[in-house]
Amino acid sequence: MPKSRTKKPSYWEEACAELMKQDRILRKLIPKYDDGILGSRGDAFTTLARSIVGQQISVAAAQSVWNRTLETLGNEVTPKRVLDTKHDALRASGLSTRKVEYIRDLADHFHHGRL
Repeated sequence: MPKSRTKKPSYWEEACAELMKQDRILRKLIPKYDDGILGSRGDAFTTLARSIVGQQISVAAAQSVWNRTLETLGNEVTPKRVLDTKHDALRASGLSTRKVEYIRDLADHFHHGRL
């Protein structure tokens, strides 16, 4: 893997150590790819929510659903805003029932400081 040009976040080493401690497969993989890091498209909540939206659909479809989700949220992607938005409104933006559940659970974890 080519060297990463992105600077590692301050939490990176601690996060990798914790993942290696908790998961036997990651314990073997992380050292092999020590020069790679995940990039972010903004804050952690938005990055994770967007990754949920994009799971198992094409890039074009993911972008379309994300744009409609942004519109539904009034372009304010925050845990509180997600929790305050009705399930059906999020579904109407093109999210599956399961993805709405995942994003709302993620929002709940962020909102209550568990992530």
